[in-house]
Amino acid sequence: MAETIRTDTRRPLTQLEKALAKELRKHGWPLITPYGLFHELRALYMSGRRLRLRKPLPDTFELAQRRRNLVRASVLTPDPDYRHRAYRIVTNSDCAAEEICCLVDRYCYVAHLSAMARYGLTDRRPEALHIRAPTRQLERQLLADAMIQDYGEKVLGELGEHQILRPHTIAHPKTVRDRPLALTRTRHPGASLPIRGTYARIATIGQTFADMLEEPGACGGMAHVLEVWREHAALYLKDIIPAVEDTPHAIAKIRAGYILDELLGVHDERVQHWTRHAQRGSSRRLDPERPFAPTHSEKWMLSINV
Repeated sequence: MAETIRTDTRRPLTQLEKALAKELRKHGWPLITPYGLFHELRALYMSGRRLRLRKPLPDTFELAQRRRNLVRASVLTPDPDYRHRAYRIVTNSDCAAEEICCLVDRYCYVAHLSAMARYGLTDRRPEALHIRAPTRQLERQLLADAMIQDYGEKVLGELGEHQILRPHTIAHPKTVRDRPLALTRTRHPGASLPIRGTYARIATIGQTFADMLEEPGACGGMAHVLEVWREHAALYLKDIIPAVEDTPHAIAKIRAGYILDELLGVHDERVQHWTRHAQRGSSRRLDPERPFAPTHSEKWMLSINV
């Protein structure tokens, strides 16, 4: 039987594709989304470099072709976790789960028990990575605003339908880099900041304390939250009080007021002003996961059920 000889019929990368591959390697990112790749392609078109371009700007058809060719040339490969929602840049080093999530989703950040662990507020080391992201509705609104910023409002109005790639909402998988995700979506994303030396973002220390009172179940439970507040809150009061002030959730202000005022003895006018959120006859509980208890704070009108 005659031996079948296979030949590689892939054509070499074009000058533009080589330039695009070089830019992707230079950035050092472990992966890139199709939206990010489109803007890298646009940047090359607008760079003034001699790349044998046949039109003034790329379109979505060209993006698909260039992406396909870069995959065939092993410059890109579908991400093992996000599939075709993001592409690994093969020559660049991979990153930890929190960095991957924040690169793919420009609005998510490390939160809850994972943030508490990174700040040294707890000795618990959660198996799951806790991240917080906007609700779908809010995410769509944020992405629409971001698209205007990314393209420029004037330019966006002049581009044709296929010269625009719209950013898509992100569906996170259940695990990223073999680490389970614990994702919480909120209509009121809190303050976050970059984690130095990484691509990840994390809730600010003040926001982390506020989140403990809004969603204690994601922070080890209210009993553990109280332990953390007793041990660490005094050190971070300048961050905690403004963060609680900013939260739209009255229950977080009531819980924080009770803890700071009655448990820790903090005297601050801003904390005292939170009593205006107390409601006589309400069924508010310190721990939302436990039943109502008759022991209560008269001042904060809160059932002390922990």
